[in-house]
Amino acid sequence: MKDKMTPDQIENLEKTIDYLRNLGDAWGDSYIEVTPEEQQKYIGDYKSGGGGKVGTLMCMPAAKGLFNKAIIQSGTLINSMTQEKSQKLAATVLEKLNLTPEDVKKLDTIPYHDLVKAGNEAVAEISGPRIPGSSGMFGFAPSVDGEVLLQQPFSPGFADISKNIPVMIGSTLNELMPVAYGNKTLTLEQAKDSLAKEYGDGTDEFVSLYEKAYPDYTPQDLLSIDKMFRPYTIRTADARAEESDAPVYAYLLAWKSPVEDASKGSFHGLDIPLAFNTVDLRSDWTGNGEDAWELAEKMSSAWINFVKTGNPNVQGVLPEWEPYTADNGATMYFDTECRIVHNHDRELMKMIRPLD
Repeated sequence: MKDKMTPDQIENLEKTIDYLRNLGDAWGDSYIEVTPEEQQKYIGDYKSGGGGKVGTLMCMPAAKGLFNKAIIQSGTLINSMTQEKSQKLAATVLEKLNLTPEDVKKLDTIPYHDLVKAGNEAVAEISGPRIPGSSGMFGFAPSVDGEVLLQQPFSPGFADISKNIPVMIGSTLNELMPVAYGNKTLTLEQAKDSLAKEYGDGTDEFVSLYEKAYPDYTPQDLLSIDKMFRPYTIRTADARAEESDAPVYAYLLAWKSPVEDASKGSFHGLDIPLAFNTVDLRSDWTGNGEDAWELAEKMSSAWINFVKTGNPNVQGVLPEWEPYTADNGATMYFDTECRIVHNHDRELMKMIRPLD
């Protein structure tokens, strides 16, 4: 594998291996004990499916006390898995493998590739092809049993066992959407023609609400707005702020990547190298320009402060970031110029995906 890697990639790989090796054998004498005080330093911070897992842990009694802060990046899907759906998926997998429910222990003997193939076929049979921008659950996810998992995460809030955990939650402007930024000559009328296929007589209202939320919009923006995570992030943040005295901090990454002639927008995952200040490792995503590094410095500073204190405020680096409530809708808007917005797109998101 190393013959296909750059020297920097090889060095990073070797550092990672060395780090993991020095952690010790979790099953042997060299296992590292962790004190309760050290546990207080831990935070759950993951993106996408990982963000969903953080939300799931907040509803699992077994995870109580293992972390005391949570960052959920592009991970909110409301009530995405039910027991009925989960059991149907499991039964279909067994059917693909010519097994009966009584043979379930034989799953341990199935070669990995055969198991994955059966799982993919079962998901496709039940859910059909995955469509970008769809909010449904495709694949395997936990379902509520009232013991291991107390409630479905993001339904829209979390279980009472995590009520004292500060939460940072957010998404990107374009997420998993097919974007129109490659079409540099798109006109407003052309964009409206496309929107009419979905919104019909409501197209002009959609454009008006978009203009209210994002006054400097382009025709490409109208066709590229995230419909998958942002509506549910708002609803989850609303519920979390109501159910807990612990602070909630909301963000939206609107900065668009300049790579490939700025044709990708603010896509799903773009916040990772910015939040972790690793632009040099993902310059194929962010570019390696001054704007990317400046934004990475701001975002990573906020992430670090939240990890340390449960508060992402960085004096002199970002505007004051007030905790979120449903009334104030306070959201850190990460762009070339970062600012706080208040319920700026609530009406638009409600039209895109009614939440009531």
